[in-house]
Amino acid sequence: MTITSLDALPASGPISFSEMRTFYDATGAVSLNATFNGETGPVPDTLPAAGVSTSMSAYFSAARILRKQSTTEIVTSSGQWTPRSNSAVEYHVWAIGGGGSGGLATTDSGREDVASGGGGGGCAFRRYSVDTHSVTSASVVIGAGGSGVSIGSSSGQECSGYNGGVTTFTPNGTGTTISATGGTRGFGGRQGNPSIIADYDPPTTPVGENSTSAPTGDWDKCSGGEGGTGSGGESNYTGGKGAAIDIGSDQLWSSQGGSAHTGAAAVDGVALQYATQTAPAAPAQPAEWGSDVTATFRGGTPNSGTSGAGQDYGAGSGGMVGGGAAVSSGAGAPGVVIINYYEVNT
Repeated sequence: MTITSLDALPASGPISFSEMRTFYDATGAVSLNATFNGETGPVPDTLPAAGVSTSMSAYFSAARILRKQSTTEIVTSSGQWTPRSNSAVEYHVWAIGGGGSGGLATTDSGREDVASGGGGGGCAFRRYSVDTHSVTSASVVIGAGGSGVSIGSSSGQECSGYNGGVTTFTPNGTGTTISATGGTRGFGGRQGNPSIIADYDPPTTPVGENSTSAPTGDWDKCSGGEGGTGSGGESNYTGGKGAAIDIGSDQLWSSQGGSAHTGAAAVDGVALQYATQTAPAAPAQPAEWGSDVTATFRGGTPNSGTSGAGQDYGAGSGGMVGGGAAVSSGAGAPGVVIINYYEVNT
């Protein structure tokens, strides 16, 4: 995969060897045939190889070929970010929101009992040019994962989870702020949020966070947790859902948490019967990260209590049902900012 820079040489007019030397990070004597060609790397690979005649006009609007510096940086704490390298010419930044926590439900043994997983965090991606945007630092806020919730063993109870928090990356200079909202909370039976949930849309007042309100009589239904969204990025993505549930019979069902969107993919959680405690698949990751990022971003497993927490970063936790027993859900995973550094490929 060839990565080229945001900035480029002029589209017309004179281009000097001095400009070429600075732009392509060259030193000493330079020439078209030996220095600025498609073989050495810094220029687009459509240009002639060394020794083949080239003209200055071939470089109009030409960007630079870049190479990744060192390993991908993973920022997990809020605060002031400063680049760990002063030789990078471009930063590629992904902001991922926190995961929501799953809902809970417990009814009489043998009766219908449903709870949905929390949604995964959204993602925003943007490239920043060191020269064009003058980025030398940034303020980072990492969105928290939604806290786990608990209810007692009395029958006929349900509880919604918590929403995940917002992650932001605000650079100095002229760079645009990117942000990603967290996934929304999961719900227990008879609960929903018609303002944001389309899967199950009861005509009731929305149920808030950590709420035991049950505004409908539909014990076998609940809304799902929605994925968060990105904004401000060149590309903005929506996290995976925790599935809504509508079983219509005396069974126990809950859904997996949605995964965070990595900038390459997200995975929706699915609804499963109580005896099936299966973790959702992990989403694909951007090729730019390579093997540097080992996190799975996988949503939480349903029906597994606190062990059903969202995995690594930005994932929602699974829903939990009790069949008359006390239940607790795991927490959603916190958000993250991921940064790649690029230098001129000399």
